[in-house]
Amino acid sequence: MENQQKAFSLSIADFAIQLHSETLIELEDGYLPFLKNIVNKPDIDIECIAGWPEFSFDETQKVFEAKNETQKFYTIYSINSELGFVIYNQQTNEIQQIALLNEHFNHWKVYSEPIDNIIMPLKYPMGPIIMHYMTLTSDAVMMHASCAFDGEKGRMFSGFSGAGKSTMSMIWSEAGSQIINDDRLIIRKTETGFNVHNTPMYYKDMPKVAPLSAVYLISHSPENKIKKLVGAMAVTRVMAFCIQNNFDKQFIQKRLGIFTEISMQVPVYDLGFVPNQSVVHFIKAHEA
Repeated sequence: MENQQKAFSLSIADFAIQLHSETLIELEDGYLPFLKNIVNKPDIDIECIAGWPEFSFDETQKVFEAKNETQKFYTIYSINSELGFVIYNQQTNEIQQIALLNEHFNHWKVYSEPIDNIIMPLKYPMGPIIMHYMTLTSDAVMMHASCAFDGEKGRMFSGFSGAGKSTMSMIWSEAGSQIINDDRLIIRKTETGFNVHNTPMYYKDMPKVAPLSAVYLISHSPENKIKKLVGAMAVTRVMAFCIQNNFDKQFIQKRLGIFTEISMQVPVYDLGFVPNQSVVHFIKAHEA
């Protein structure tokens, strides 16, 4: 089967990722379009191990915990120069994976309990966590956002849950634009600017990329209205929708540096919009 092998090579946002195991690995369908042979040394090496490690984490080493009132997502521990992760199943709250990440953020050991002699090391939320730490090895960030590409400009739309990212994607798609993704994007610096890449989702979607031409922080409004943001306001407002773990000042400083560059090169707007085609004409008229 295409999605069950002992080794896989992936390319996500131009990062080369290698997974390997002595046990069969199963990838979720969303990763399959990102399969790609790697010629050179991978950027990220993932050692996938069947069963649980003999070690356990000390609660005094806990540095970050992602959870809400009813659901645990993951817990991060600091062990010398490495990071340890306990990942929870989103349906049962039981431990799904245990992982170790080296100090250079380029080698993972991911432990999973096999089912029928098959392991799923990238099962959500492990996959997005790996992608997040992958961006820390380069000038890149992962965002909760959507992006529409009309063949010339890539417009990124971000905001709080319910702000209208999926609605904006539908509107621009109906206007003929290609939707890069409507939930989770990676912005990566290039020699000439910044590109926006999609990431694997729960459904199959081919890898896509577009130039980042503008950032819109959106909200629903009875009328279309726009305000340009500059300086620290632009940086902090966009950074609020970055996927990050703020337990290390080096992470925060790196993010601040990237978003400062983005806001200096790419216009950032506060956009209130009416959820119909009028917003497409409004944005294009404003840009013109």
